[in-house]
Amino acid sequence: MLFLIPSNRIQINFLLFYVIISVIVIISACDTENLLNPDIEMLEVEVETESQELIIGDTTTLNATVDYTGDPSALIYKWNAESGRILGNGKSIVYVAPQLPGRYQISLEVTDGEIKKTYSLHIDVEIGSSIILIPNRYWKGNTFTQDLTYKLAVKEINREDVTLRYEILQEAAQVGAFLSITINNTNILQDNLIGTIQPNEPLLVADDVDVSHIITDTGIYEVKLTLDVIDVMEKAWLLKKLMFIGLEGTLSESQ
Repeated sequence: MLFLIPSNRIQINFLLFYVIISVIVIISACDTENLLNPDIEMLEVEVETESQELIIGDTTTLNATVDYTGDPSALIYKWNAESGRILGNGKSIVYVAPQLPGRYQISLEVTDGEIKKTYSLHIDVEIGSSIILIPNRYWKGNTFTQDLTYKLAVKEINREDVTLRYEILQEAAQVGAFLSITINNTNILQDNLIGTIQPNEPLLVADDVDVSHIITDTGIYEVKLTLDVIDVMEKAWLLKKLMFIGLEGTLSESQ
Protein backbone atom coordinates (compact mmCIF):
# COMPACT_ATOMS: atom_id res chain seq x y z
CA MET A 1 0.00 0.00 0.00
CA LEU A 2 1.21 3.49 -0.93
CA PHE A 3 1.12 6.13 1.71
CA LEU A 4 1.55 9.83 0.85
CA ILE A 5 3.58 11.91 3.12
CA PRO A 6 1.81 15.06 4.42
CA SER A 7 3.78 17.42 2.16
CA ASN A 8 2.65 15.54 -0.96
CA ARG A 9 -0.98 15.60 0.21
CA ILE A 10 -0.78 19.35 0.68
CA GLN A 11 0.64 19.79 -2.83
CA ILE A 12 -2.12 17.66 -4.40
CA ASN A 13 -4.86 19.50 -2.49
CA PHE A 14 -3.42 22.83 -3.54
CA LEU A 15 -3.29 21.66 -7.16
CA LEU A 16 -6.96 20.59 -7.09
CA PHE A 17 -7.95 23.88 -5.49
CA TYR A 18 -6.06 25.81 -8.18
CA VAL A 19 -7.77 23.87 -10.98
CA ILE A 20 -11.26 24.42 -9.52
CA ILE A 21 -10.66 28.14 -9.09
CA SER A 22 -9.33 28.44 -12.66
CA VAL A 23 -12.44 26.76 -14.11
CA ILE A 24 -14.75 29.05 -12.15
CA VAL A 25 -12.86 32.11 -13.31
CA ILE A 26 -13.06 31.05 -16.97
CA ILE A 27 -16.79 30.27 -16.82
CA SER A 28 -17.70 33.53 -15.12
CA ALA A 29 -15.27 35.76 -17.04
CA CYS A 30 -17.98 38.04 -18.39
CA ASP A 31 -19.75 38.41 -15.08
CA THR A 32 -16.42 39.02 -13.32
CA GLU A 33 -15.61 41.76 -15.83
CA ASN A 34 -18.94 43.43 -15.13
CA LEU A 35 -18.34 43.26 -11.40
CA LEU A 36 -14.88 44.74 -11.75
CA ASN A 37 -16.16 47.39 -14.18
CA PRO A 38 -19.55 48.51 -12.84
CA ASP A 39 -19.60 51.54 -15.18
CA ILE A 40 -19.91 49.39 -18.33
CA GLU A 41 -23.47 49.72 -19.66
CA MET A 42 -25.45 46.78 -21.05
CA LEU A 43 -27.20 47.17 -24.42
CA GLU A 44 -29.48 44.70 -26.25
CA VAL A 45 -31.46 45.44 -29.42
CA GLU A 46 -34.25 43.65 -31.32
CA VAL A 47 -36.37 44.81 -34.27
CA GLU A 48 -39.90 43.71 -35.17
CA THR A 49 -41.88 44.53 -38.31
CA GLU A 50 -45.58 44.42 -39.15
CA SER A 51 -44.81 42.32 -42.21
CA GLN A 52 -41.75 40.77 -43.82
CA GLU A 53 -43.56 40.23 -47.13
CA LEU A 54 -44.40 43.35 -49.13
CA ILE A 55 -45.36 44.22 -52.66
CA ILE A 56 -43.58 46.84 -54.73
CA GLY A 57 -44.00 50.32 -53.23
CA ASP A 58 -45.70 48.97 -50.11
CA THR A 59 -44.78 50.11 -46.60
CA THR A 60 -44.32 48.53 -43.19
CA THR A 61 -43.46 49.90 -39.75
CA LEU A 62 -40.35 48.66 -37.95
CA ASN A 63 -40.12 48.99 -34.17
CA ALA A 64 -36.95 48.55 -32.14
CA THR A 65 -36.98 47.14 -28.61
CA VAL A 66 -33.93 48.37 -26.68
CA ASP A 67 -32.76 47.09 -23.30
CA TYR A 68 -30.21 49.59 -22.00
CA THR A 69 -28.95 50.17 -18.48
CA GLY A 70 -27.78 53.72 -19.12
CA ASP A 71 -29.50 56.99 -20.04
CA PRO A 72 -31.74 56.29 -23.09
CA SER A 73 -31.31 59.87 -24.31
CA ALA A 74 -27.65 59.08 -25.02
CA LEU A 75 -28.54 56.46 -27.65
CA ILE A 76 -28.12 57.15 -31.37
CA TYR A 77 -30.15 55.13 -33.89
CA LYS A 78 -28.77 54.49 -37.39
CA TRP A 79 -31.11 52.69 -39.81
CA ASN A 80 -29.93 51.40 -43.17
CA ALA A 81 -31.81 49.70 -46.02
CA GLU A 82 -30.16 47.71 -48.79
CA SER A 83 -32.79 49.16 -51.13
CA GLY A 84 -36.00 51.14 -50.66
CA ARG A 85 -36.48 54.12 -48.36
CA ILE A 86 -36.41 54.75 -44.61
CA LEU A 87 -38.90 57.32 -43.33
CA GLY A 88 -38.28 58.73 -39.85
CA ASN A 89 -35.68 57.95 -37.22
CA GLY A 90 -35.37 56.74 -33.65
CA LYS A 91 -36.93 53.54 -32.33
CA SER A 92 -39.71 53.40 -34.96
CA ILE A 93 -39.48 53.97 -38.73
CA VAL A 94 -41.50 53.30 -41.87
CA TYR A 95 -39.85 51.24 -44.61
CA VAL A 96 -40.95 51.84 -48.21
CA ALA A 97 -40.32 48.86 -50.46
CA PRO A 98 -38.35 49.51 -53.68
CA GLN A 99 -39.73 49.25 -57.20
CA LEU A 100 -37.96 45.96 -57.93
CA PRO A 101 -38.81 42.58 -56.38
CA GLY A 102 -36.24 40.74 -54.27
CA ARG A 103 -35.00 40.11 -50.73
CA TYR A 104 -33.61 43.19 -49.00
CA GLN A 105 -31.78 43.62 -45.71
CA ILE A 106 -32.63 46.33 -43.20
CA SER A 107 -30.29 46.94 -40.30
CA LEU A 108 -30.28 49.08 -37.18
CA GLU A 109 -27.19 50.15 -35.27
CA VAL A 110 -27.70 51.56 -31.77
CA THR A 111 -24.82 53.17 -29.91
CA ASP A 112 -24.13 55.41 -26.94
CA GLY A 113 -20.73 56.37 -28.30
CA GLU A 114 -18.93 53.66 -26.37
CA ILE A 115 -20.77 50.42 -27.05
CA LYS A 116 -22.96 49.52 -30.02
CA LYS A 117 -25.31 46.77 -31.09
CA THR A 118 -26.55 45.90 -34.58
CA TYR A 119 -29.70 44.02 -35.55
CA SER A 120 -30.64 42.98 -39.11
CA LEU A 121 -33.68 41.44 -40.78
CA HIS A 122 -34.84 40.72 -44.32
CA ILE A 123 -37.89 41.95 -46.21
CA ASP A 124 -39.20 40.01 -49.24
CA VAL A 125 -40.65 42.27 -51.95
CA GLU A 126 -42.94 40.84 -54.62
CA ILE A 127 -44.60 42.36 -57.67
CA GLY A 128 -48.12 41.57 -56.45
CA SER A 129 -51.34 43.09 -57.74
CA SER A 130 -51.75 46.75 -56.89
CA ILE A 131 -52.38 50.19 -58.31
CA ILE A 132 -49.93 52.77 -56.98
CA LEU A 133 -50.08 56.53 -57.43
CA ILE A 134 -47.50 58.86 -55.89
CA PRO A 135 -49.05 62.27 -56.56
CA ASN A 136 -47.11 64.40 -54.03
CA ARG A 137 -50.13 66.70 -54.16
CA TYR A 138 -51.01 69.37 -51.59
CA TRP A 139 -54.55 70.03 -50.50
CA LYS A 140 -55.34 73.68 -51.26
CA GLY A 141 -54.90 75.81 -48.16
CA ASN A 142 -57.54 78.51 -48.67
CA THR A 143 -60.59 76.86 -47.09
CA PHE A 144 -61.48 74.76 -44.07
CA THR A 145 -62.77 71.90 -46.26
CA GLN A 146 -60.41 70.71 -48.99
CA ASP A 147 -60.85 67.93 -51.57
CA LEU A 148 -58.62 65.83 -53.79
CA THR A 149 -60.45 63.68 -56.35
CA TYR A 150 -59.13 60.72 -58.36
CA LYS A 151 -60.45 58.41 -61.07
CA LEU A 152 -59.92 54.70 -60.46
CA ALA A 153 -60.26 52.43 -63.50
CA VAL A 154 -60.47 48.81 -62.32
CA LYS A 155 -59.57 46.24 -64.97
CA GLU A 156 -59.27 43.18 -62.74
CA ILE A 157 -59.88 42.20 -59.08
CA ASN A 158 -57.35 39.65 -57.86
CA ARG A 159 -58.32 39.06 -54.25
CA GLU A 160 -61.29 39.33 -51.92
CA ASP A 161 -59.83 41.80 -49.42
CA VAL A 162 -59.26 44.89 -51.56
CA THR A 163 -57.46 47.57 -49.56
CA LEU A 164 -56.96 51.30 -50.00
CA ARG A 165 -53.74 52.60 -48.48
CA TYR A 166 -52.89 56.27 -48.07
CA GLU A 167 -49.81 58.16 -46.96
CA ILE A 168 -50.28 61.78 -45.92
CA LEU A 169 -47.55 64.14 -44.73
CA GLN A 170 -48.40 66.70 -42.06
CA GLU A 171 -45.85 69.17 -43.37
CA ALA A 172 -46.59 72.73 -42.20
CA ALA A 173 -49.77 72.19 -40.19
CA GLN A 174 -49.32 72.60 -36.43
CA VAL A 175 -52.52 70.75 -35.45
CA GLY A 176 -54.29 67.66 -36.73
CA ALA A 177 -57.08 67.41 -39.29
CA PHE A 178 -60.09 65.21 -40.02
CA LEU A 179 -59.88 62.91 -43.05
CA SER A 180 -62.89 61.51 -44.91
CA ILE A 181 -62.78 59.25 -47.97
CA THR A 182 -65.62 58.39 -50.33
CA ILE A 183 -65.80 56.06 -53.31
CA ASN A 184 -68.67 56.84 -55.68
CA ASN A 185 -70.10 59.10 -52.94
CA THR A 186 -70.18 56.23 -50.40
CA ASN A 187 -68.27 56.86 -47.17
CA ILE A 188 -65.48 54.42 -46.43
CA LEU A 189 -63.84 56.69 -43.85
CA GLN A 190 -65.57 59.49 -41.95
CA ASP A 191 -63.89 62.27 -39.95
CA ASN A 192 -60.83 60.23 -39.01
CA LEU A 193 -58.45 62.33 -36.90
CA ILE A 194 -54.96 62.35 -38.36
CA GLY A 195 -51.76 64.14 -37.41
CA THR A 196 -50.84 65.67 -34.09
CA ILE A 197 -50.26 68.98 -32.32
CA GLN A 198 -46.98 70.77 -33.04
CA PRO A 199 -44.93 67.84 -34.34
CA ASN A 200 -41.16 68.19 -33.98
CA GLU A 201 -40.75 67.42 -37.68
CA PRO A 202 -43.01 66.63 -40.67
CA LEU A 203 -45.17 63.67 -39.66
CA LEU A 204 -46.09 60.84 -42.04
CA VAL A 205 -49.57 59.42 -41.48
CA ALA A 206 -50.31 56.06 -43.14
CA ASP A 207 -53.22 53.66 -42.82
CA ASP A 208 -55.24 50.95 -44.61
CA VAL A 209 -58.97 50.97 -45.32
CA ASP A 210 -60.96 47.92 -46.43
CA VAL A 211 -62.90 48.77 -49.62
CA SER A 212 -63.97 45.25 -50.58
CA HIS A 213 -67.65 46.07 -50.04
CA ILE A 214 -67.45 49.03 -52.45
CA ILE A 215 -65.18 47.79 -55.23
CA THR A 216 -66.88 44.57 -56.25
CA ASP A 217 -66.59 44.72 -60.03
CA THR A 218 -64.50 46.20 -62.81
CA GLY A 219 -65.29 49.70 -64.01
CA ILE A 220 -64.72 53.38 -63.19
CA TYR A 221 -64.84 54.69 -59.61
CA GLU A 222 -64.51 58.20 -58.21
CA VAL A 223 -62.28 58.42 -55.13
CA LYS A 224 -62.46 61.61 -53.06
CA LEU A 225 -60.24 62.48 -50.09
CA THR A 226 -61.56 65.34 -47.98
CA LEU A 227 -59.68 67.17 -45.23
CA ASP A 228 -61.45 69.29 -42.64
CA VAL A 229 -58.64 71.44 -41.30
CA ILE A 230 -58.36 73.66 -38.24
CA ASP A 231 -55.48 75.85 -39.40
CA VAL A 232 -55.87 77.10 -42.96
CA MET A 233 -52.46 77.52 -44.57
CA GLU A 234 -50.61 76.76 -47.77
CA LYS A 235 -48.68 73.50 -48.19
CA ALA A 236 -49.89 72.15 -44.86
CA TRP A 237 -50.96 68.63 -45.91
CA LEU A 238 -49.38 66.56 -48.69
CA LEU A 239 -50.87 63.41 -50.20
CA LYS A 240 -47.73 61.36 -50.86
CA LYS A 241 -49.18 58.02 -51.94
CA LEU A 242 -52.53 56.50 -52.80
CA MET A 243 -52.63 52.76 -53.37
CA PHE A 244 -55.18 50.03 -54.06
CA ILE A 245 -53.99 46.54 -53.14
CA GLY A 246 -55.57 43.59 -54.92
CA LEU A 247 -56.50 45.43 -58.11
CA GLU A 248 -55.17 45.92 -61.61
CA GLY A 249 -55.93 49.10 -63.51
CA THR A 250 -55.09 52.79 -63.41
CA LEU A 251 -55.44 55.69 -61.00
CA SER A 252 -55.29 59.34 -62.04
CA GLU A 253 -56.27 62.75 -60.67
CA SER A 254 -59.59 64.08 -61.88
CA GLN A 255 -59.43 67.47 -63.55
